[in-house]
Amino acid sequence: MQRQTQFIFKQGFVYSIGNILIKLSGVILIPLYLRFISEEEYGVVTLFETLFQFIMILSGFGVKGGFMRWYHDMNGEDEKKKLFFTSWSFNLSTSFLTISFAGVFLFFFSYEIFQYQLEVSTILFFLSATFFRLLFDLPFYLLKIEQKAVAQTGWLFLNISLLLITTFYFLEVEKMGVKGIYLAQLISHSITFVFLLPLILRSIIPSFNKPVLKSMLHYGLPLAISNILTTVLTLSDRHIINQYQNLGEVAGYSMGFKVANLIQMVVIASFITGYTNYYFKNLHNEDNQALFQRILRYFIVIVSLGGIFIVLFSPEIIYIVSMGSEFFQASVPIVPVLMLGLMFAGLRQLFTLPLNKHKKTRRISIILVVSAIVNLGGNFLLIPVIGKMGASVSTVLAQLFAVAWFYAEVKKIEPLQFALLPNIVLLLAWSGLVFFGMQFFHLPLLAGWAVKLGLILAFIATLFITGHINKEELGEVKIIYRKITGRRQ
Repeated sequence: MQRQTQFIFKQGFVYSIGNILIKLSGVILIPLYLRFISEEEYGVVTLFETLFQFIMILSGFGVKGGFMRWYHDMNGEDEKKKLFFTSWSFNLSTSFLTISFAGVFLFFFSYEIFQYQLEVSTILFFLSATFFRLLFDLPFYLLKIEQKAVAQTGWLFLNISLLLITTFYFLEVEKMGVKGIYLAQLISHSITFVFLLPLILRSIIPSFNKPVLKSMLHYGLPLAISNILTTVLTLSDRHIINQYQNLGEVAGYSMGFKVANLIQMVVIASFITGYTNYYFKNLHNEDNQALFQRILRYFIVIVSLGGIFIVLFSPEIIYIVSMGSEFFQASVPIVPVLMLGLMFAGLRQLFTLPLNKHKKTRRISIILVVSAIVNLGGNFLLIPVIGKMGASVSTVLAQLFAVAWFYAEVKKIEPLQFALLPNIVLLLAWSGLVFFGMQFFHLPLLAGWAVKLGLILAFIATLFITGHINKEELGEVKIIYRKITGRRQ
């Protein structure tokens, strides 16, 4: 099991490099945006991001999830290539339909959505860039499934490099504003797709497998429908803030979310991507359940430790990213609340794996939709009263509701050993240390850092007290670290 754990962590480490590149590009782009566009226009960019996420989930009608689930069930490389051709060509068609629908919607209702007058060329650049991004989404899935983390990270690096160069050019040199942001995305995504064409062509055999496609749609469509509804309801917070407050409040919420989302991009997504591929590949192995429970505990340790670090240093992170803007310091109080929501969301993603194993996709869909409705209701109740903090609180409550329900469902189908009391104690300790630390954000830099580091050490001690870490595993962690970094004893 130690070798399995090492492999999962090594894959997760490589994926984390790619995710760090994504966040680093964001750290570079946000100051660039704020230099050349107003805070109101940054709110527009934030709303475009929510539309992009909605389009990403809508395209494919759940085939991407089915592709991941069915890939290792195929007999031989030829069958896998036929499956990829079937999935990619279907995804191409549905992506075109989705972009067309989104285009009609934006051309007629853009002002109602953004409360801002957009140029037609900006909408066209956004839609075209999104379409090319969708075209290389499934090849990225293929690289993940085949556990080619290094190759996928390399392609990601190419895409991000192109995006940074072109964005800088259109903002700094051409002074194109919001329109330049999406023209840069169009160029970088289209070039990345062209470079990926040889990989796509090598991975296909032109044979459309209708029976398997029907099975994948039967498996993935309930998830796709629930994900669409969940995305609409969950991402509605930005739009509700815009309707009840203003684009400046949207921008402030987005800044707090981006800082908290560091844990999702760098830790949660990397960890879950590395483990999910391994989980499905070894779905029927006897050790899979025992490894799942061990991974669950490791995940809680990593995400809680990373989360408290980001929260305690959030004022410094926001100061750097916003180039010292006082306006965005108002986003600091919502970071710990959003962080809790993201931590619960990560745990929820892990709990979906056993349900996917038993093909309980309809039950997953029901939970996601109901929790999204809880989130939406909370937004309408709280945002008019306390603005972006209301959206943050609503997110936490909805994610906690979802993770509790998923836990109950997993317990019904598999003998899950998940001690509630130690995890509740850990959650209370995390919250208490974060609240205590926030009272010292006003201290001078060095004194504040000393307090924060002391609180992080206190949390590490709590991890030992609650049994999430033991001394024997520290030696294993050192071995895993050496394996990942290539160091010898």
